[in-house]
Amino acid sequence: MRAIVYKGKHSELCSAISNRRKDEALELIYAFFRSEDNTDSYSISVLTVVRELLESGDSDELYRMRIRMRSSGDRVLINFAQLVHAFAMGGFDDAAETLAGKCLSDMPKLSRSMQDYSDEEGLSPATEMAGKRIHEAVRILRMYFDSVEDEKAIDKLDDLNLEMSRVFLFTEPGIMSGDMKLAALSAQRQNDLVKRDRLCREIVRDYGDVVERLTGNVDFSREDYEIAEGVKYAYETLHDSEPDHPYEDKVAALSRLFSTDKD
Repeated sequence: MRAIVYKGKHSELCSAISNRRKDEALELIYAFFRSEDNTDSYSISVLTVVRELLESGDSDELYRMRIRMRSSGDRVLINFAQLVHAFAMGGFDDAAETLAGKCLSDMPKLSRSMQDYSDEEGLSPATEMAGKRIHEAVRILRMYFDSVEDEKAIDKLDDLNLEMSRVFLFTEPGIMSGDMKLAALSAQRQNDLVKRDRLCREIVRDYGDVVERLTGNVDFSREDYEIAEGVKYAYETLHDSEPDHPYEDKVAALSRLFSTDKD
């Protein structure tokens, strides 16, 4: 599993764990407990979980925690995801597995709590930032599950990721196109071709106009290239699965766009 840059108030703790400095990690935890910085609503619980996992390999606090939007679920999840990565890098395999399992099992309820929050409070720049924290947490967790070759967990994660992005990040076409592609690939691995093609048609319907922007004489952005990756997959898939509705022109245009052949 490749290294990442840990961020946030507990980044130093993650670095200590990933470098197998258990005693230093515990010292950082106890120092935080004594400090005046422990004023947020989640850090004490998060660090109690880490302390218990480091000291005994299990955590009572972990089973009491609920990762929900109204309990800083986005911040809890991004911290947990970074700690999963740190535990795995540091050789604390059981702790990484336990914490990753908790994140995955709580994610469906986190998704529902995001929808409830959106329905009651509406969307704002704060919910967009929360969505991006959750999205980054999922990316890190996916990296972990890939490293332990847990394909079932990856499939579940890809479905949940799209579900959550639809709540807080639906105005981000680069993210949405990529997440729908991952969910479609997951459906293909599960041999659910109906779901795969439905997602591909959604990508084409919502973001297919990116082809004209990238191949025409109009302004385009870096985000357009991010969108185009998902669109390319969708057009290629539908071209193969729906021969009565060929997409040769779109596939050819996108293939030229992504080609590394300069001749």
